Amino acid sequence: MTADQADEVMAEYLLKGGKMLAKSCKVCGYPLFEYKGETQCVVCPLAASEEPLPEPEPPAPAPETGQPPAPAAREPQGEAAVEIERTIVHLCERIRGEQRPDECLTLMKAVERGARALARLGQR
Repeated sequence: MTADQADEVMAEYLLKGGKMLAKSCKVCGYPLFEYKGETQCVVCPLAASEEPLPEPEPPAPAPETGQPPAPAAREPQGEAAVEIERTIVHLCERIRGEQRPDECLTLMKAVERGARALARLGQR
């Protein structure tokens, strides 16, 4: 499944009244959705019917020094991911109340870009 196809699927769920959550799927990295009372990944079921997704990278092994790994290398990505997630949630809230189709489309494109950014951060 291409990123564009995944974005289309997510946009469809938003239009159906699904709520994009500030949590990502541990398998594919795309945002999870709350739809009809269930939290689910809307991308994985479709991707499973096409081709396997690449395996997520395993976490780096801890150094042999007995000290926990330094989180400094991951903090900027973590902070960026949190801000992107917050922005996506805010955009989704705006989409729900938006009456103008052109503005709704603009907001949905921004959500799509945010989802792509989150996926890229999750791959590093």
